[in-house]
Amino acid sequence: MKKILILSILITSFYCAFSQEAKQTDPSHLKEGGYGYLLRSDQTCSVWWAEGVYKVMKDAPLPSRKEGTIKISSSKNEYESFIIVINPVKRMENFRITLTDLKDDMGHKITGENITVRKVEYVKVTKPTDSYGFPGWWPDPLPVYEKPSVVSPSENQPFWITVKVPSATIAGNYSGEVILSSGEWTLQVPLKLTVWNFTLPNTPSVRSGFGIDMKTVKEYDNLRTPEDEKKVFGYYMESFRDYKISPYDPFLYSPINEVITGVAWEGGLFDSNVRYSGNYSYKLVDESLSADKGADTKELIPVNNKDKYQLCWVSKALAEKQQYVLGLECYNAEKELIVFENKFDQFSGTDKWKPDTMNLGLFNSEVRFVRIRLFPSVRTMTGENTGTMWFDDINLYNTQSKQNGFEAGNFEVKLSDIDILLDFSDFNKEGKRFFDEYGFSAYRLSLKGLGGGNYYSRQKGTFEGFEQGTDEYNKLMERYLVQMQANLKKNGWLGKEYIYWFDEPGEQDYPFVKETNALIKKYAPGLTTFLTEHVAGQDISDVTDISCTIWHKLDHSKIKKMNENGLEHWSYLCCWPKSPWISEFIDHDAINMRMWLLASYQYKLKGILIWQTTYWNSDAASPDGYLQNPWEEAMSFVKGYGWPLGKQTIWGNGDGRFYYPVNRDPNNDKKTYAGRPVPSLRLEILRDGIEDYEYFVLLEKAIKNASAKNKKVAGEASGLLNLPESIYTNETTYTKNPQDILEYRKKIAEYIVLLNGN
Repeated sequence: MKKILILSILITSFYCAFSQEAKQTDPSHLKEGGYGYLLRSDQTCSVWWAEGVYKVMKDAPLPSRKEGTIKISSSKNEYESFIIVINPVKRMENFRITLTDLKDDMGHKITGENITVRKVEYVKVTKPTDSYGFPGWWPDPLPVYEKPSVVSPSENQPFWITVKVPSATIAGNYSGEVILSSGEWTLQVPLKLTVWNFTLPNTPSVRSGFGIDMKTVKEYDNLRTPEDEKKVFGYYMESFRDYKISPYDPFLYSPINEVITGVAWEGGLFDSNVRYSGNYSYKLVDESLSADKGADTKELIPVNNKDKYQLCWVSKALAEKQQYVLGLECYNAEKELIVFENKFDQFSGTDKWKPDTMNLGLFNSEVRFVRIRLFPSVRTMTGENTGTMWFDDINLYNTQSKQNGFEAGNFEVKLSDIDILLDFSDFNKEGKRFFDEYGFSAYRLSLKGLGGGNYYSRQKGTFEGFEQGTDEYNKLMERYLVQMQANLKKNGWLGKEYIYWFDEPGEQDYPFVKETNALIKKYAPGLTTFLTEHVAGQDISDVTDISCTIWHKLDHSKIKKMNENGLEHWSYLCCWPKSPWISEFIDHDAINMRMWLLASYQYKLKGILIWQTTYWNSDAASPDGYLQNPWEEAMSFVKGYGWPLGKQTIWGNGDGRFYYPVNRDPNNDKKTYAGRPVPSLRLEILRDGIEDYEYFVLLEKAIKNASAKNKKVAGEASGLLNLPESIYTNETTYTKNPQDILEYRKKIAEYIVLLNGN
């Protein structure tokens, strides 16, 4: 999803005031340290550890506190991380980190397969997102630490270590060791894990929608076969599962297969208002300056190579002397295109109906089929021409038999002849995995026939050539939507979907959005309509089930109203907001990702959304043919919205970028990298926030279900459901100290255990 009012925000007074407010916030704590616990400092290196809630800068100072044992705590079905930091005095060769199994006094284990070690790597920030950030090396990529490596002297090298506590784990205290070594140097660090006696659900209570662009992944990691694409996509889905977020489209390679018969053309519109004869003509509109828009016959048309043919038609242009192109492609008996047997020509239209003929003559001896193609403007390599044309009575005329070889050229179509057959086999098979096993809480359901757009531009929907607003369109959409709803209901997935078809409407777009959402609700009232929005004073919640608002534009009265009506309100982060607001950026505080979820619970928001996780390149900002390397350049640049090639305007460091490509040199390295994706530090901390949200939900349930003897304890616990102002005041004022959250989380956990009698 992209993007809020980029064009206007960049020039409005709001931006100026916003920037001034950001300058008042002091980011010095990011460099000063003051956290963590020293383990050892000797002539080889200094070693310290910290909870997995920090961005450890390369030059962060050694902590003054000492704690020789790493201590962490977790519920069941939770991930808990800590950081080991090495700061060598001299170069350390073959540096290794290994962890033992974790065991309790009864011999129960959390085995090594549940422990992941990742190396914290840094990306260079050359253009700070705003005045709060600063240039320098910022931690973000987290590749798996798979083999011994060299650790360079005089700077911090953190390692991010995560313990997954399986659902079946027995509650209690577990012990193990973290073993560090380099040559003769070694250090064994005790690790203590407390497992609380409650379990987080497989499907998170807070829903989510995160974008992933497999075209970008394919381009960067040089995926050349469908098998590699599907394999890598599977790795991404497993990673989404592990980070407890839900992708926009987990069904990319297992779609609902649509077979629609009874319509012979695609690409244009059946027009009942402007016609030459019969009920319809065929309207073609090309408004693109970068692509040729046209229409084709869906099926190949049989011909012979013994008789001569003519192509006859009538046409009408919106503008006098409109130049257009019409003709045939030719195919052999195996229905393969014969490349150099095209029969196209250019014609001139008028604003009155005009007949024209193309003499085709005899076809080549190999030609067995043809496809008719229509273009309302002159085709070019760059597609810069535009135009609008109507066509009718197209006749593929056999001059010997005097017969028309293509009856559908009159564009007469009956709704009763149109069959919409939806095959859900692949979709349903994968749905069981994604919903029942992976715990995805939501997905973006793309519907055929819907229009779309954003504040910058929009387009009406069309269904098999019938435009939104026509009776034919409504009837076809009804047949289609009824099938969609019935399948989801049958499988118990109705409500998992969200129909996110329009992005960030401007005030002028709301009537159109309401009209379309109302149509969906009319024919499939159980389907979930969704809208990203940020315009104050607009409310179409009567036909919109989920309103998703950018963080700094939240309308708390609207949130309250939607919750009271059984609807959902989500929030999203993107290129905005910037400091002092909670944000997604690399060069902002680590706590932001976690605080987003804590605040979401406070406001009774039911979901979060990030428009992209693999936005690695802007084809507007990058030179032609060049791929920005996210391992080397942290900034995400603007694309789309009419942005001209070469204009480099920032969105923010890490915006839409929560994974890194496996290929670290995409412009030069053409090797195929069909490996697991590299997550970011921000994604790790986001997952902690999702789990924090779950703690609040579980505490709320424990209070509600408390026994009579626990009513007093429940009353005490209820005070924890509202964060104190010392932790969170509002969207711009909140603690920057992660320890505040860790201490609060521990209190919630203790009350959950107590109220559950565990």
